Amino acid sequence: MEFRFLRTGKVSSISYKTTTARVEFDDTPGEISKPLQVLTDHTNTEKNYSMPSVKEDVVCVFLPNAPNVGFILGSYSTGKNLPKDTGKMKYIIFPDGTKIKYNFETHLLEVNCVGDIDIKGANNINISSNNIVMTTNSLTINSKATSIAGTSLDINAMTTAKNVTAEEVGVKKLTTPKGDVDLHKHKDAENRPTTIPV
Repeated sequence: MEFRFLRTGKVSSISYKTTTARVEFDDTPGEISKPLQVLTDHTNTEKNYSMPSVKEDVVCVFLPNAPNVGFILGSYSTGKNLPKDTGKMKYIIFPDGTKIKYNFETHLLEVNCVGDIDIKGANNINISSNNIVMTTNSLTINSKATSIAGTSLDINAMTTAKNVTAEEVGVKKLTTPKGDVDLHKHKDAENRPTTIPV
């Protein structure tokens, strides 16, 4: 058979441990290649890992002096699997539906994970923005020490905390739907200052 430097085909099987895959070639249906290395960006001190999927269309290159030694250069789109979301953007869609996307025109970075997200930092994790909105059914903070710095803190929910003052929290004003939380401003039915609850 005439040597072909470049060949296209579909991935038939994958070895995740050895980062290789076998390919069934388009020009000779039924012919399966030997394991071919999947090319990636870096494999030394910086490492990337991304493998194709079974039946994915790929382009393969072979060495002229060793026709059985080849590499999978990458995949390509066909009429059957053209991307639905196109434009000036870059994204990754994982098999389970998790998506990471950045739009170059709107400057919007989206992370949509169908499972848990685990972020860890050896020292500090800093989050800065003009406005931060957190929407959740439940929020738990586990901390040996918590400090909130600002001019005011508005709590739009029922609280069960005791012995909490604005000064202790680190703000000038601490409010809830029941009013000011600063214990020094609590008064009884006869408008007399109350004592700290026990």
